Amino acid sequence: MKNNTFKSLVIFCSAVLLSALLFSMVSCTKKKPPEPVVQKPSVSAEDEARKRTEEEARLKAEDEARAKAKEEAKRRADEEARLKAEEEVRLKAEAKAAEEAAKAEEETRAKAKEEAKAAEALERASHEVVKGESLWKIAKHKDVYENPFMWPIIYKANHDKINDPDLIYPKQVFSIPRDFSSANKDKAVHHARTRGEWSLHDGSEKYWESGYIKTK
Repeated sequence: MKNNTFKSLVIFCSAVLLSALLFSMVSCTKKKPPEPVVQKPSVSAEDEARKRTEEEARLKAEDEARAKAKEEAKRRADEEARLKAEEEVRLKAEAKAAEEAAKAEEETRAKAKEEAKAAEALERASHEVVKGESLWKIAKHKDVYENPFMWPIIYKANHDKINDPDLIYPKQVFSIPRDFSSANKDKAVHHARTRGEWSLHDGSEKYWESGYIKTK
C-alpha cells in the first residue's frame, strides 16, 4: 500500500516538473532575442577639428559665392543702366539731328520758294519782244498789265531803248514797272486813249510833267 502511494507521489512530482519545464521552454521561445547593442565609434579631437575646419570652409565658400553673385548682379545692373543711358543719348541725338535736318530742309524749301518767287518776279519784271509785238500788245499780256492802254508806262521805263513807241524790235528786253502810283496809271491810260497834242518823242520825262504842253 505504501509503495503504491510513493509511486503515485513520484509520478505526480515528475509530471509537475515536466509541465514546468515545458512551460519554461514555451515562454523562452515566445520572447524576442535582445537587439545587439551597436557601439558608436568614438570621434577623436583631430577628426572633430577637421570637421569644423571643413564646415567653416564650406560656409566661407557659400558666402563668397553669394558675394560674387551679388557683385555680378550689380555689374549687370550697372551695365544695363549704362547701355540705357547711351541709348537715350543716341535717341536724343538722332531726334535732334532729325529736327535740324527737317529745319534745314524747311529753310531750303523756303529759300528755294523765295528764289523761285524772285525769279518769277524778275521774269515778270522784264519782257523780251517777239516778232509782231507792240507796246500795246505787251501791256495787254496777262502777266504784264492786262490793260493795253497802260503801254505808256512801259515806254517811260524804257525810253532809252525806244526811239519811237510805235517801233520796237524783236529781242529787245524791256523792264516792266510794278511800282507806280494810281495817278501815273491814270495819266498813261488817258494819253493812250487820247494821244494828245504832244508826242512821246519829246521824251518820257516831259510826258510825266504835270500840265506839260508841247511847244512848236
